[in-house]
Amino acid sequence: MKFKPVLLLYTLFISVVRLVIFFTSDPIMCPDTESYIELANMIAKLDFSNFDGLRTPGYPFIILLSGLNLKIVVLIQMIMGITISYLIANIIYKFTNNTMISLLASCLYSLFIPFLFFEMAILSETTAAFFIILSFALFTNINTNKNHVFLKIISVIVLSCIAGLTRPIYFVLPFLYTVYFLFALWKEKYKLPKIILYSFISLIPLAISVVSWSYVNLKYNNTFSIATGRGFAFMEMAGDYIELAPNDYPYNVIKEVYIRERDKNIREGTPHIDTIWAITDELQEKTGLNYEELSKKVKDMCIKVMLKKPDVYFRAVLRSEVNFWKTFGILIRTETGVPMPVRFINILQRSILILLQLPFLVAPLVFFITRRQTGKKISNNILLVFSLVYILVIGVSILIALVEGGEGRFAMPTFPLLIVVTFILYNSVFQGNFIPKKMN
Repeated sequence: MKFKPVLLLYTLFISVVRLVIFFTSDPIMCPDTESYIELANMIAKLDFSNFDGLRTPGYPFIILLSGLNLKIVVLIQMIMGITISYLIANIIYKFTNNTMISLLASCLYSLFIPFLFFEMAILSETTAAFFIILSFALFTNINTNKNHVFLKIISVIVLSCIAGLTRPIYFVLPFLYTVYFLFALWKEKYKLPKIILYSFISLIPLAISVVSWSYVNLKYNNTFSIATGRGFAFMEMAGDYIELAPNDYPYNVIKEVYIRERDKNIREGTPHIDTIWAITDELQEKTGLNYEELSKKVKDMCIKVMLKKPDVYFRAVLRSEVNFWKTFGILIRTETGVPMPVRFINILQRSILILLQLPFLVAPLVFFITRRQTGKKISNNILLVFSLVYILVIGVSILIALVEGGEGRFAMPTFPLLIVVTFILYNSVFQGNFIPKKMN
């Protein structure tokens, strides 16, 4: 089968699937949704007087682009989802020359409920995933097409910075790309002054992104940082033992309100890990602290708890790391009115996605063993793209685990990359690049 015609038919099919969903369902509102809408309204009015600094502007700009119409936001996210599906298939085909494998891998994204959920939800995950894989697609093109290298480098950095402005954790991506560009330019025997110049200029979009939005926070929240309120995330790690925090003011007030709401959530059978986010307004009112001051106090008291009982922190990090790899589809078995077949399909698809992570995680070991058995080398281009994605995904999972109570949905934006490089690497293995010597 010729790839391009089949890819176009496949793209048409997944577009029809999304159109059916679009016209038969409404946007999904989540606890985080309102904060994105509020920032979009502030940007539209250029009035940040009530800005708390929690959100960055990437996703609110998508809401603004839609004219603050959430149904249009969903349509934009579905277009992003179609593009992500197309890019998954296209990138894999470029490395494997296999139509069936390329489309099968893409189906793991395009027709899976966990991903479709985020296209329907007013959340930033799909937007982050879109700009991450867009930057990656351009990155993979640099080695195969040497034209306009500098322009491509800048474009990759700009796209990855937009991903960072959507979810700040992904500001690690432009740094990672820059390191790889240094290596690639050195291998192509570029002169040192040119390598340094390219690297310096490539970091300018990153500096502009971080400094500009940090200045907004400095002006309106008195803190020079890309996002405020990160201290609240520590309560997700230490909230179970917050009774161990000091009793002096304002810790006593924070403890009283938090314990009240935490225990109420536990009695009602709902997860209490996000309790802190629902009571920040009440805590500001009762303590007289602004949003960022309160965040710092919450962080301080949680650190004091974890210093008293270090195992709290280690268990929280471990729990966060496990949650990251549990994958991200919200278990709709807890939703009312969802047909049983849909629940079953959702759980089955989540299980497939969890299992897909295993070959990804053990890939370096597989590569090492097969390399020793055969003495053959795998394509440098495959090693390049796989190592970048492996470092990114593992690094993000660790960073999140170290500073906040991670959730499975945090893995969603990088999952398309995981799909891509896993299929590319194992296709190379199974095609015969690694045939044991005794079989030769």
